[in-house]
Amino acid sequence: MFVQETHSDSSNEVDWTREWPGQVVLSHGSSTSAGVGILFSQSCPPVSLTVSEIVPGRLLVVRAMFSNSTLVLVNIYAPTIGAERLLLLNKVNAVLMDFNSEDFLVLGGDFNCTENANLDRNHMEPHSPSKQLLSRVLKTHELVDVWKSLHGQDRQTRQSDFENLRQWWDCGKVEIKQFCLQYTLNITRDITRSMKDIGKDIVELQNMVESTGSKRHIEVLKSKKATLDNLLGTRAQGALVRSRFQSVTDMDAPSRFFFSLEKRNGQNKSIHSLRSAAGVILEEPGDIRRRAVEFYRDLFQSEYTEDEEGIDFFCGALPQVSEETNDVLDMDISLQELSTALQGIKGGRAPGLDGLTVEFYKTFWCDLGADFLSVVHESLAGNLLPLSCRRAVLTLLPKKGDLQDIRNWCPVSLLCTDYKILSKTLANRLREVMDQIVHQDQTYCVPGRLITDNIILIRDILDLSGSSGIDLGLISLDQNKAFDRVEHPFLWKTLEKFGLSSGLIAMIRVLYQGIESALKINDGLSAPFKVGRGIRQGCSLSGMLYALSIEPLLCKIRSSVDGLFLPDCTLRLVLSAYADDVVVLVRTQHDIQMLEKTVKRFNEVSSAKVNWNKSEALAVGSWKNGRPRLPGGLIWKTGGFKYLGVHLGSEEHVRKNWDGVVEKVEGRLQKWGWLVPQMSYRGRTLIVNNLVASGLWHRLACVEPPPDLLKLLQSKIVDFFWDRLHWLPQCVLHLPKDQGGQGLVHLSSRVAAFRIQFAQRFLCGPADLVWRPVASAILKRTDDLNLDTALFLMDYSVFNTTALPAFYQSVFRSWGLFQWRRLEPSASLHWLLVEPLIHKARLEVQDSGIPGITHALRVSGMTTLRHLVDVAGSDLRDVQAVASALGFRSTCVVGKFLELLLKKLTADECEMLQDYYGGAESPDEGDPFPELGFSLAFRGSDNVYDLHTLTGKTMYNSCVKVLNRKQLSDRVDTVWRRRLPASTATQPVWRVLYKPPLNKRTGDLQWRILHGAIAVNSFTGKINPRGPRNCVHCGETETVFHCFMDCTRLAELFNLLSGVFNAFNELWSVDRLILGAGYSGTNAEKWQLLNFLSGQAKLAIYKTRQVKDHVVVPVFCALVRARVWVDFKFCKLTRSMDTPTYGHGRAQTANLGFRGQPPYHLHQWQTDRWLQQQGVPVPPLNQESNHYNFQTDLTPVAVVTVPTRLANLDTNKSVKLAEEEDGQA
Repeated sequence: MFVQETHSDSSNEVDWTREWPGQVVLSHGSSTSAGVGILFSQSCPPVSLTVSEIVPGRLLVVRAMFSNSTLVLVNIYAPTIGAERLLLLNKVNAVLMDFNSEDFLVLGGDFNCTENANLDRNHMEPHSPSKQLLSRVLKTHELVDVWKSLHGQDRQTRQSDFENLRQWWDCGKVEIKQFCLQYTLNITRDITRSMKDIGKDIVELQNMVESTGSKRHIEVLKSKKATLDNLLGTRAQGALVRSRFQSVTDMDAPSRFFFSLEKRNGQNKSIHSLRSAAGVILEEPGDIRRRAVEFYRDLFQSEYTEDEEGIDFFCGALPQVSEETNDVLDMDISLQELSTALQGIKGGRAPGLDGLTVEFYKTFWCDLGADFLSVVHESLAGNLLPLSCRRAVLTLLPKKGDLQDIRNWCPVSLLCTDYKILSKTLANRLREVMDQIVHQDQTYCVPGRLITDNIILIRDILDLSGSSGIDLGLISLDQNKAFDRVEHPFLWKTLEKFGLSSGLIAMIRVLYQGIESALKINDGLSAPFKVGRGIRQGCSLSGMLYALSIEPLLCKIRSSVDGLFLPDCTLRLVLSAYADDVVVLVRTQHDIQMLEKTVKRFNEVSSAKVNWNKSEALAVGSWKNGRPRLPGGLIWKTGGFKYLGVHLGSEEHVRKNWDGVVEKVEGRLQKWGWLVPQMSYRGRTLIVNNLVASGLWHRLACVEPPPDLLKLLQSKIVDFFWDRLHWLPQCVLHLPKDQGGQGLVHLSSRVAAFRIQFAQRFLCGPADLVWRPVASAILKRTDDLNLDTALFLMDYSVFNTTALPAFYQSVFRSWGLFQWRRLEPSASLHWLLVEPLIHKARLEVQDSGIPGITHALRVSGMTTLRHLVDVAGSDLRDVQAVASALGFRSTCVVGKFLELLLKKLTADECEMLQDYYGGAESPDEGDPFPELGFSLAFRGSDNVYDLHTLTGKTMYNSCVKVLNRKQLSDRVDTVWRRRLPASTATQPVWRVLYKPPLNKRTGDLQWRILHGAIAVNSFTGKINPRGPRNCVHCGETETVFHCFMDCTRLAELFNLLSGVFNAFNELWSVDRLILGAGYSGTNAEKWQLLNFLSGQAKLAIYKTRQVKDHVVVPVFCALVRARVWVDFKFCKLTRSMDTPTYGHGRAQTANLGFRGQPPYHLHQWQTDRWLQQQGVPVPPLNQESNHYNFQTDLTPVAVVTVPTRLANLDTNKSVKLAEEEDGQA
């Protein structure tokens, strides 16, 4: 085997001999380039070798003697530079002259040129002298291209030419990859060569211009520079693509590009040292690689032993999938399923070995989809995927702990996109049955279940058992390499025991048939090794497959451990599981013994491994008779423990959740502080909401923070937003963007929304919600009412919640923010019987008419309609029985109470009670909670929200308005309300203030204008009495109204805008200028332009307000011209001239601006800068060329060309003002 570009050197030569079983002959280049080698098969070793290293790393000659013949092997790796390639080919020719003609000569390698461009290239040979010399060498020495002589003009272009579709598919992907690489390589070479040639021409022309001053030479020089400009633009475009840069809006928008800025600079994935199995520190790259490969090869080597008795022991009681469901799961995969799966895969992820990304498949799916479906069907029928799909790249991510221990690195599989499409398709099928066969206490990868369900369950168990004086132990099991140790035969047996269809199991098995992995470590890739076990993390199916593989263990623990029974809780509690994070509840030594025995048996059957020494055990209660003994050296701890990222337990332990939070938030804000002056308000909000505050949500959703923490954090967030002077009250910032705010997070509202979401999930969530029984038991302690769901049908302010944990008190406080009411009458008998009779519930009879009735109902425990019906009968007529139960002597009072109560019931409800009492109808606890909702009046709108359909976003925005109601009620939506002639029904169109093509800093200015937050002279004069108060243009008092509407200098600008609007058949008015104008999709392009002009007009007004000589119209024109030219250059650069620049889709938006948003223009500046880097002297620009430099804050100089035909305007002055572009509004 001839190999080129080995990148071998003396330090890694031994690795080649170790990896290749036969004899290896190498000629080294360097570790980063060149290198050739000849590898001999172990089955056919040469008798003797004579090695001649003619050109190290380039030309290797080996004379190999075998028993019957002698071969002269010549391996070539030709340089990429044409002149150097000619020298090497001449040396090859000279070497071949000296060979014995009786020996067999084999010449091979990478010549970096071709003999026949029509056959071997998709374009012309770039260096014809190399082609000619190569042909001459071959002819002189009578060498024959073996492939061409046998196959001539043959092309493998049809599926029928391949042994199977899998091979055809793999070859097709390789061809695509090679084509892309070769195309870009050729383009790069052509551009580099052209740039170098043009650079030489420019140097010569500049010398000639300086000496002769010839106009013809000047014109040629300009032409050459323009050509160089285009070539540099092509290079810049490639840089944009490689950096995943979409547009400059990504610098200040919620995009993947922006969020990548927050990541740690290339999270360090390099391994600098490892500890060997014997404990020796390894620092040499080869030793590190061998240790890592050895560890994972051993880890993924199967240890499975068939144990049918053990399988039956663990899987005998598993739930079963219905036959009807299996019929659907067994169907052949369709093209629509593959398409749906592809659309569900997120882009921007690292591809597998084939290098083809998700975006590639989405772009060419119409061409590839049908073929890929055929490949899938053949692969499933043949039980084997294409080789590229079977191979994964294992990349290692660091975990906590000692990183010299290879076990503290987590392997993640980088899989090919076509593999991901197939696995996603099967995952979509399997997802439909997960909730049917996985117990409710396992929440991992089961639709409708959340990680917070586990945290809430354990939190409430600790609270309830602690307050009830119950002795309880919680054992958190630590599993060693849980995903990586799943044995495939055990997994298939488990799926069969669940009753899943054989067809679906067979399809899943294909994904793991004959799979291999190559370990990527320190930018190097190991040889592939077989994978005999483990679930590939990175595959859509992985989470569900693991949840199913561990379910037999969990099922056996549930049946063998007694678990916990809590007061007023109808559910036996045994464990809580999120993937391999399993917490088991024990109360006796027997429980622990059964747990240990079950785990040990499961380890034997499945090859799983529980680390008892890394597990945790928490003891709750007094344990007067002593705590049980723990296995494996475990020690009981008290106080609390950390579960799924949240500290749970005693109040002191829960406070650990907030240790250092203020410092972390401050540090995160300071990290971005240097950039704040250059960022828009939207960008600052983005940082706070997504990169700072979001780190608090997981804990805030489950535990209550200290009283003053949120207030302190909120103040720091607001200070960061304003940077200096606070122009507006906080309440305005928290409003949604389309209602005049910036959407800045309000922490108290977020917490309130979390609490209402908790109540929503408790009342309307899944029927098998694991923590609902425990939460009900806690709620029944509220004010000794013994009620749970019924509490939410009463007025929270009336009853006492102090006996509840802090979290539940917060739930009721948040619930009480709104006036909940019935939206629709309930037709459920269950919820009719649950209806409360007290505390302002729907059926409450007021005390004013019947004194003492509420107290009597509470004392007697007759707090719901069910209690009353059981005593008074379905017709509520047994007055005597009710009076006796309530302790009333007078039946008249009780009769009046029952009479008033009957009037509150509808005829349908009375009929349901009759059927219930007669046995014709029974209450169904599965009936949905009654239709509750609330109304929220805000600035003229009165929306009604239904608890069942209320989204988290709507809930949060409602909480913002309620918690800030007092401050917001004192403010109008805009200060212009009292000045504009528009009616009060006319609302500002907030959403258009930031619409492209306006940049965000102009949007900030418009937003502040609407709120009157502008530093006009009348405002600054109050701060600095010595400063001016009047307008510098007309002498009137400069208020925000005067500055942007009343000043006489604006008449010319308003006339210009009016003419522009009229040209589009639209009526211009000051209202539309200030408040903005909404539009629909049918006329979007027109109004995008008109809103852009309005925004630039307000910017020009602001820029010229301070200097009397500055005229607003020329500045307005210059701003528009500059922006149009910048966008034109960017679109030309990115070859998007035919694409709508400002469409509704995010990918089409190119919101170009200056400050903080670098447009990568490469006009005259880039050409001159490149020439300077090459050492070429560049004269200054001629002032007559009408080029002006706009110096921006964060970017190189962007050049704006002002057309000569506009010379009648004061362009110099206008452009100088436009240099700042957005100002310090």
